[in-house]
Amino acid sequence: MEQSASRIFFTLFFTFLFLFTQAGEFYDREEIQSRLESMDCIVKPRYTTSVESYIKGYFGNDAYKAKLVLGRTVTYFPIFEKYLDKYNMPDDLKYLAIVESALDPKAVSRVGATGLWQFMKETGISYGLKINSRIDERSCPTRSTIAALEYLAKAYKRFGSWELAIASYNCGAGNVRRAMKRAGGSNDYWKISRYLPRETRNFVPAFIGAAYMAKFYHLHGVAPIYSDLDLQLTEGELVYEEIHFETIAAVAGLPMEVVKQLNPAYKRGYVPANVNGHWVILPRRTMQALKDYIQLLRPDNGSTSELPPLPELVNIADYAPVDYYYETLYTTLNGDRFSELGEIFQCAGHNLRTWNGLVSNDLSQVQELVVWFPKKISRYLPFNEKVDVLSIETYAPRRFERVRPHTPKIKPIKAIKLMPVKALEQIELPFAAMSIAKAELKLATEQNEIKPEPPKTKSQMNKKRFFKRKNKNSK
Repeated sequence: MEQSASRIFFTLFFTFLFLFTQAGEFYDREEIQSRLESMDCIVKPRYTTSVESYIKGYFGNDAYKAKLVLGRTVTYFPIFEKYLDKYNMPDDLKYLAIVESALDPKAVSRVGATGLWQFMKETGISYGLKINSRIDERSCPTRSTIAALEYLAKAYKRFGSWELAIASYNCGAGNVRRAMKRAGGSNDYWKISRYLPRETRNFVPAFIGAAYMAKFYHLHGVAPIYSDLDLQLTEGELVYEEIHFETIAAVAGLPMEVVKQLNPAYKRGYVPANVNGHWVILPRRTMQALKDYIQLLRPDNGSTSELPPLPELVNIADYAPVDYYYETLYTTLNGDRFSELGEIFQCAGHNLRTWNGLVSNDLSQVQELVVWFPKKISRYLPFNEKVDVLSIETYAPRRFERVRPHTPKIKPIKAIKLMPVKALEQIELPFAAMSIAKAELKLATEQNEIKPEPPKTKSQMNKKRFFKRKNKNSK
């Protein structure tokens, strides 16, 4: 017995010593505390034992959890950032979804909260999410994000503090108000946290830990496990008629697994019909093919021919997403921003930062950035008819106020030769955008044998902008 007890004691002792040594290899408490407390964040960072435990949780055990979560950011952060920018809300709120679901749209808590933003059924319905036997929009990246931001905007307006807004997201506004009352009317989260429900007391520390992990993972030697480019460069489209996943996959030339992964809200393998539409997300390179197919189904499309059988489904074993993209270098100019470059290159600023191993929004002049583009925009043209392609303005919808002084250097790396663009007088569209657009236009023309639409005149574009302003003012 004594020998057995001694063996157990020494086994536990050396196991603890090993784990402590391993933790010490990646965790320098003073350095991390200093870094965290100077971190730019909507929640004032405070280093506590709870925050420390969350950080250790992300970076312990070969940092697998951090690698997995960070890899999912390339799929979901672009969606979050789009609507955060649209509603003029802080970019840091995207880290809340890491705390809630580890960016898993199919995540379900022990009490039934579901999706990226972990809505309870009643709360989701009250914020307009459809939840029935065919669809659960708590798992829809687009719908659930809009609902979550609506909740957070109301909470911030009510409490005037992002700490309290985030806490109320977890336990409800009523519990936060009661905690404030018990704390003598204080609106300081750290003073009222002891009066919050037990599961909410560590919610803001968890948010701080997630923000730290996302901002400083590179300093801990973490290499995220990123998804394929088809799951990074995506596009959403509202679909109003019923359509099955098998049809979507056949038309878009994708394996069924990819369609399911990008559209986790649908329970039965099809998109139900709805007068308000349901979101379908696909790789951007394939979305036009689905639009073509839906257009052919319209009764007013002018075609009297019966559609031929759909193409065969792509086997996942034959699916190689990297073959569908090419890589190009772009040299930055003074005043470039990730958000503006993202609009030019039809991707999110988060994509650009990821592709270039950058974690901040700072850009220097004459900095080379890797940019990925689809080699081909897929079309569904069963009758091989001639169609018009989108004009150059569509590829770069935003027109900058400043005029760029010269054409930036763009180096072709792989499958495409970018066409040079001459600097025209008083042109507002960035030259980089025109170069990329002309290159994609040339590819589309060669691959689909389509006749490009002549560029619009300045008067036509001014007329279009006038009617946009008029319609906006009339609402």
